[in-house]
Amino acid sequence: MSRLTEFLFFSLYALSALVASLALVRLAGMAPGTAMLAGALGFLGFMQIHTAVTRASKHTILQNRVEKLRKANLALTSEISSIHNEMDTMAKAVEAEAVRRDEVIVSEVQALESVIAKMESAFATRISEAARAAATPTLEPSEANDRHVLLTLVREALEAGRVELHLQPIVSLPQRKIYFYESFTRLRDQDGNVIMPAEFMKVAETAGLMTVVDNLLLFRCVQIVRRLTEKDRQVGIVCNISPLSLRDEVFFPQFLDFMRQNADLAGSVVFEIGQKDFEDRGIIEARNMARLADFGFRFSIDKVENLNFDAKDMQRAGVKFFKASGDLLLAAIKSAPDAALPAAPDIRIADISRYLISNGIELIGEKVEDEVTVVELLDLDIGYAQGHLFGPPSPIREEFLAETEEAYKVAV
Repeated sequence: MSRLTEFLFFSLYALSALVASLALVRLAGMAPGTAMLAGALGFLGFMQIHTAVTRASKHTILQNRVEKLRKANLALTSEISSIHNEMDTMAKAVEAEAVRRDEVIVSEVQALESVIAKMESAFATRISEAARAAATPTLEPSEANDRHVLLTLVREALEAGRVELHLQPIVSLPQRKIYFYESFTRLRDQDGNVIMPAEFMKVAETAGLMTVVDNLLLFRCVQIVRRLTEKDRQVGIVCNISPLSLRDEVFFPQFLDFMRQNADLAGSVVFEIGQKDFEDRGIIEARNMARLADFGFRFSIDKVENLNFDAKDMQRAGVKFFKASGDLLLAAIKSAPDAALPAAPDIRIADISRYLISNGIELIGEKVEDEVTVVELLDLDIGYAQGHLFGPPSPIREEFLAETEEAYKVAV
């Protein structure tokens, strides 16, 4: 009750007592002093009754509030208990999921080791044959010596497991969000010097060692993607695969079986092949590419030298990406703005991105080095880009691979 209300009640009781006193004097003939005393007693009585009623009302209100607090406390306790139960359930679920994922990783590493173990003998034989081939004097002395030295470095790097995986981001435009990484193989000699692909591939291919290199790269890519998905990162890997590996009778069946076991990664692993290799693929390569496509894996075309491509053929083969350098695209458009695509006379070169998308293929502008090229690619509605502007190929962190490093060592 507010102070104003209390004052009004006090005034009302006092006025009532005064009126009662005057009535006793006039109507009952009571002496004024006695009437005033009676009025004062009446006022005190009213105040006592008012106090008792107010106290009872406050007590009732207080009891009601206490009851509400008690009920709220019970509800809060029940809710906290429910939250604790849910947290326990979630903790058990997380623990169970962690155990399950650990078991998956262990089983995958074991499967990887099993596959590699089956291939060790064949790879050891190939490396030995490559070493003998390097010693065969079929070339000019100086050329044979250079080839022998380089092949020896490659062989030693493979035997010692000095194979690095470098990743370069592929970003979306215009957001520049990383959606894929392209993987590159780098070999190191015993002094730590990098042997670039342009150097080791020319001897590895002729010596039959490209399947060994592809083996190390492709299996490692699968493990990297598995680790990325383990961290809930929606990022994929683009892995180069050579035609030699696609038609290799020892390597490919084992690799295909491994990819079948990891078909859940189909959306995150893309296999890359050069434009000329794709166009010149034989029956065996085409069949093996189709087998990978049956498991959901897709392909990327790189090393594009011209825009004379068959989009329908690429779509049937499971090609998802077509990578052309920004310079190649822009030069073709600027040289003849209204020119048509060689294999699609009704499509202008400037509409190449939309044409490829209509066939389920995304165009990636690669070798992007400056912001001017980015603007020009955006004008062509190109959705992805790759190049040093967005990041050069960089070695993957060792700690990232620490848990699965043993799976990548081939004891040859």
